[in-house]
Amino acid sequence: MPNKGIHTIIGTDLNVIEANANNEPLNGNLLEQQNFKLHFSNVTYVTKQRKKQTTILRDVCGEFKSGRLTAILGPSGAGKTSILNVLSGFKATGVSGQFIFNDQERDILAFRKTSCYIPQDFALLDLLTVQETITDSADLKLPAKIATKEKQKIIDDIHQILNMDKCRHKLVKNLSGGERKRLSIAIELVTNPPVMFFDEPTSGLDSVASLQVINYLKRLALDGRIIACVIHQPSSRLIKLFDDVVVMSRGQVIYAGPVKEMIPAFEGAGFAFPEFYNPADFALEVCSEEHNEKIVNLIERNKQRHSGLRQPNDDVENLLHERSKMLKFSNSHASIEMQPSKDLQTREMCDGPYQFSRAQVSALRQLFILIRRSLRSTSRNLIVVQLRILMHIIVATLVGSVFWDIGNDGARTLSNISCIFFIIMFIFFGNAMPAILLCPQDTAVFLREYLNGWYSLSSYYASKLTADLPLLFLCPTLFTTIIYFMTSQPNDIARFVMCWGISLILAVVGHFMGLTFGSTFDLQMAILLVPGIAIPFMIFSGFFIRINELSSAFRPLCDISFFRYTMEALMQAIYSYGRPDLECHRDFCYFKSPTKLLKELDMLGDLYGRDLLVLFIWILFLKMLFFLSLIMRIKRAL
Repeated sequence: MPNKGIHTIIGTDLNVIEANANNEPLNGNLLEQQNFKLHFSNVTYVTKQRKKQTTILRDVCGEFKSGRLTAILGPSGAGKTSILNVLSGFKATGVSGQFIFNDQERDILAFRKTSCYIPQDFALLDLLTVQETITDSADLKLPAKIATKEKQKIIDDIHQILNMDKCRHKLVKNLSGGERKRLSIAIELVTNPPVMFFDEPTSGLDSVASLQVINYLKRLALDGRIIACVIHQPSSRLIKLFDDVVVMSRGQVIYAGPVKEMIPAFEGAGFAFPEFYNPADFALEVCSEEHNEKIVNLIERNKQRHSGLRQPNDDVENLLHERSKMLKFSNSHASIEMQPSKDLQTREMCDGPYQFSRAQVSALRQLFILIRRSLRSTSRNLIVVQLRILMHIIVATLVGSVFWDIGNDGARTLSNISCIFFIIMFIFFGNAMPAILLCPQDTAVFLREYLNGWYSLSSYYASKLTADLPLLFLCPTLFTTIIYFMTSQPNDIARFVMCWGISLILAVVGHFMGLTFGSTFDLQMAILLVPGIAIPFMIFSGFFIRINELSSAFRPLCDISFFRYTMEALMQAIYSYGRPDLECHRDFCYFKSPTKLLKELDMLGDLYGRDLLVLFIWILFLKMLFFLSLIMRIKRAL
């Protein structure tokens, strides 16, 4: 596919666009059109929730053509977004019907790799700049063999054609609604896809911004792409920019064809079109009516029209046929063959100067880009980085001041144990909760990019395992070091390393528990579940009640509580392995002897190695759950 849409800058005057709404070339340039299409017929989409089936789409028929901008109209609940999800291949479960792409049966996986779908709520990482966002898209989607200068040329042309030069270095969170919409288009234009689907690209925009966005989509369509988008109540000026329209009513298509043939079709079915009325408003009024005989006739005519079953004696069909003769392109068409390959690993992504297959972007390269992107985003997050580090330092200093010089005082041993337990609680929740808070945005971006074929699940999973390691190392290290020396714990480097190592492992446990619950459930549910599950485990840590005092019914819970093994390991590091008696400045110190203390708590013996092993098992278990949670999210999205 020629790359003129990326490397040829077309005039942006909206009046010029409207004057050329019949697909005439802009600025006198004859754009080469691509002759391919997506035809669908008898498409039905059924969802099943709690053993109850609901039919969303019923025998939907229509056609999208290259070089033409298509609007999908209909009232709320008509199935507009559903038909877009089904046609783009993002919804495959419960879908039946015939999909023909370029005269061949659509291979859904190959088609999803040669097309792109931009949903209404396009998830983006707010703490990246526009330039960084598009660059990451290019690095993930274009092969490494393409030179950096060549990639930058593509990015620069995208900025220019979408008029985004002024916001190139803006953070995504600071973009206006129109700029954010254009950025979502820019991200997908990197690979110059021949088929693009948009779900309400003008939602939330004013009339001027809406006109600008549709203007850009019109220009993309004139380059020979299939462009289809759901539009909510377009103005009369906006509807002129569209070539074709699909009008939906209660999960069925009542009309699919050229915009200029829509009114004659409705009039031929018995609907009167008021003079000087917005055609889009008229279409919405028609499809909002009850399914009477006139609506049923429109649905049947549309099925016949797109099933090749024309009725030559039908007056309305003859009228539509005559009107269609006036709408043919005056410019020549160049055909393009885009046959879906069965070998998805060698499937070409676009036909143009940048032909590539997704396999050319290696898993190692994907991992590097994802880690780089995550580190950039995380480093700019005030809550996750700056405040998180600051809170660890402040709380550690406060705890160290409260429990000052307590570690070697035999009279205050129990208070020292309370200090140790507080360390455990803070490190766990201080790493679990930030992971939960970041998950909603990260997971939404992951689903969009993964379903668009940007990278593999294993690459994303590996990046999540490694990108947060710097913070998982820094925060527990600062926290443990400050408290350890302020509270005068044993002045022994080996004991300090043992405590520090357990702190790091506990931070990893908390982090992965947060990731697992945050990616599986919504934010509110995850925030409720993590403390709800963790706090009962604290009861069986050995701090509140001795393990040997518990009923036999609760002993299994002690055996699986990671708090128990963390507490036990820290007690071993501080009090075990031959530590001499503690200092006692009173007449009698009951827990002056470390051995007596460990025996009283049922923690006597060389248990540190066993505790480490169990905590590592917990980490592996949570890693596996996190991976399964990602798979579940993908299945739910399909």
